[in-house]
Amino acid sequence: MSNFVSITDNEDKGVKDILGFFGGECRYSIGVSASSSEGNGKFFELELSKCEAIEQWKDDPQIPSSNMAYRFFSQLKEERKNYNEIRSVLIFKDGKKTEAKYSVKELQLVSNRMNVVKKIVNLIKEKKFDAIKPMLNDSSVFHYNKNTLIKNIENADPEFGNITEEGYRFWGYRINTTNTGMQLLHISLVLIRDKQSSTFSVDLDLNGTNNEVYLLNYKL
Repeated sequence: MSNFVSITDNEDKGVKDILGFFGGECRYSIGVSASSSEGNGKFFELELSKCEAIEQWKDDPQIPSSNMAYRFFSQLKEERKNYNEIRSVLIFKDGKKTEAKYSVKELQLVSNRMNVVKKIVNLIKEKKFDAIKPMLNDSSVFHYNKNTLIKNIENADPEFGNITEEGYRFWGYRINTTNTGMQLLHISLVLIRDKQSSTFSVDLDLNGTNNEVYLLNYKL
């Protein structure tokens, strides 16, 4: 793996975004993988090492791995059509190495669904808690009372403080398949507050096209 390959300005921004978020050392390479179903595919690989921030995720590397891939993908423009996959490699201090592959198609779907997340964050920021309620589906995937959930979010808000102009920081995602075959997208982020920032997650249909949300998890 080498940093001497030629990359575009947007790809360079993606690498720098990862370094700005995690710190450490980020190496990169471009390669071609063989696929019997789709022919050869081009990938961009990112390798993060010497990074204190990822150590807490050694037993669950999916969140920082997806963060890296999505953060890099988000900086790309026309370059998106050049790749089939973005690959994330994490090297921990004890030498443990994990690798993950994210298709550009999947990353684009996640990017599309982030619009729903941004809408919810803005509603919390504007303290329009009741406007979130119609977006919640509290019966088909997770069973809870949406009125209670919204009330708990509203009650906790003063303790955390107002959401700042930055709003949130994307932390990562994972995808699980439900009993009905739906790909359930779990997006994790941190809400940036003027008192105490709080973790926040949203569960929704990866392939959905509406604002329906199956669960919000809102805590310290």
